[in-house]
Amino acid sequence: METIGVMKVSRNYQVTIPFNIRQKFPVREGDLVRVVYDDDEKVVKLYLVRNESG
Repeated sequence: METIGVMKVSRNYQVTIPFNIRQKFPVREGDLVRVVYDDDEKVVKLYLVRNESG
């Protein structure tokens, strides 16, 4: 099942992950996230790389 959220891009190209997405994506402040653009699907994908806090 898909979870959908809408984000606004700031002047510095920053986005805030919506609450309903953060509930399913275990990311916390300080974590590193890999961002991948999938040319075939034409979508941006986020992957948790490392948790800085442990």
